[in-house]
Amino acid sequence: MVLVALCSAVGLALFFIYPTIYSGRIYPGVSVGDTALGGLTVDEATSLLANTLPDPDTQAVTLHKNGQTWEISWADAGRTYRYDSMAQAAYQVGRQGPWHVQVLSPWRVRFEGRSIEVHGEPGDPSRVRAQVEAFAHQLHVPPTDATLSIRPHGVTCVPSAAGQAVDVKATTENVMVVLDKGRAEVEVAIVPLPPEVREPEPGCTKARSLLSEPFTLVVDDPLTNYLADFDVPSERMATWLHAVTNGDQIRLEVDEATIESWLLEVAPELGPERILEVDETLERVSASLRNGDHRARSAIRHPEKRYVVQPGDTMFDIAYSHGFPQWRLEEANPDVEPNQLLIGMALTIPSIDVLFPEPLVPGKRIEIDLPEQRLRAYENDELAYDFTCSSGMTSTPTIAGQFQVLFKEPEAYAQRWSLEMPYFMAIYYEGPDFANGIHELPIRSSGQRLWASVLGWPASYGCIILDVGDAKTLYDWAPVGTLVRIEGVAPGTPAYVPTYDDEAPGG
Repeated sequence: MVLVALCSAVGLALFFIYPTIYSGRIYPGVSVGDTALGGLTVDEATSLLANTLPDPDTQAVTLHKNGQTWEISWADAGRTYRYDSMAQAAYQVGRQGPWHVQVLSPWRVRFEGRSIEVHGEPGDPSRVRAQVEAFAHQLHVPPTDATLSIRPHGVTCVPSAAGQAVDVKATTENVMVVLDKGRAEVEVAIVPLPPEVREPEPGCTKARSLLSEPFTLVVDDPLTNYLADFDVPSERMATWLHAVTNGDQIRLEVDEATIESWLLEVAPELGPERILEVDETLERVSASLRNGDHRARSAIRHPEKRYVVQPGDTMFDIAYSHGFPQWRLEEANPDVEPNQLLIGMALTIPSIDVLFPEPLVPGKRIEIDLPEQRLRAYENDELAYDFTCSSGMTSTPTIAGQFQVLFKEPEAYAQRWSLEMPYFMAIYYEGPDFANGIHELPIRSSGQRLWASVLGWPASYGCIILDVGDAKTLYDWAPVGTLVRIEGVAPGTPAYVPTYDDEAPGG
């Protein structure tokens, strides 16, 4: 019993003496991380921690991407340790709380152990970001937009390529996580950089299509019986085109200045009877190219002519021989008195264009043979209709020349003679306000049809007369703008044809 009491007394004494033994020293069993600090003073622990824990100057995080590596030292990242505060924290283990707790705590620490977490500054995000930004340019690859190059030797279409850039924010966050966890490696975060223009379309496809064959300018002038094609090889046509970026697309634009230069080269080849309307033709060529077409029709005008008055000439004869009503010749020569022509006087013959205010209808034409008194209609050079007709009488002849359908009236009325002229198609103005044309046998106010008995002989006052039914057929077939050619000289008017004094003329 004595021995038991003695042992208890010794043990109790040790419990109270233990804090005294380790006064100023860290209790056994205390560590910071994996570093045991038991039995050390705070200064000794501080020194040991400084020598044991990784040195921020020699430790680094390695960043890698695509075989390239970069290092950020812990010191550069702002990672530091507070060795003294960790040593102080280790020293306080078992020395806090009521006295009876302080008596027992050192022994529990000795046998159970107590580890203080390594703490300090894990890193400064701003300093890490600066380090990442310092090498970010090495991984920066700018995106490449799609391109379209048009050269005489061909079209080159290059697709786009995406670029890349360092995601500085994400990489900085990843480095901070690695520093906090004590790891040594991290992958650089990358963000793709999309191009603004992804594909060289629609310009690429259009350019290749246009340059796959020559471009043709069609010069079709039925008024002078001239037809020619002017081909532009692809090599030259390539100089007419250029690519422009429009938003995220590449489009094809037409260089009108280069086209105009070519048209000015073509113009002299048309001869003196035709003048190429460069501006209008340029618009047509440009429109065709924009639509992806390989053909365009030229715009042609015709020059005025000069005529020297010969013995016996009259204003009417000169106009008639050139295919114009007299008033048109007078209009072109305002300073000339019609009844005072002098031999050798120079007159201006107006351009035939004054007779063609409407665009010509392609593929259709009407031909009137005055000697035969026949009207024939052609479509694509194939005979469509062949009708008997009557032209103007000898005293009021129908003018031979080239004209066109100016306007149409299904029930025209000639107030001058109180005549109905069914299916009237005007072809030229006999006077500024009076048109001659093609129409059905006229009808008097009494309902009488005129000149049916002499159809096929000159009978009218300038119009072309067709039989009942024929006029409607032609009226329905011929649109405004249809070419009308009148050729030859009509035979004399038969003596038995009624005159104006007997019955009203047909036109």
